Amino acid sequence: MNDNTFHLTIVTPQRVFFDGQVRSLLAPGGAGSFGILVNHAPMISTLLPGRLVLTQADGEKQFLSIGSGFLDVLNNEVTLVTETVAAEEAQKTV
Repeated sequence: MNDNTFHLTIVTPQRVFFDGQVRSLLAPGGAGSFGILVNHAPMISTLLPGRLVLTQADGEKQFLSIGSGFLDVLNNEVTLVTETVAAEEAQKTV
């Protein structure tokens, strides 16, 4: 494991959508949006439908649309369980 990454698993009822190392995560929490970085304090949060932003270990950002669910953080292991998840279309600059 890289010193500036943590392990993220994104699970839906149908499959494991993502399983790998990331630098950061921005999520639409039940009490408002929040971010996760390496060595985050333990927590559990509900998730609302919205946009999830992952910064992968190589620095590339990935944008996902998620349904409702929950997220668990413990010892640099983050598990996100959601009803649905889909990659968003690449943003085009004008």
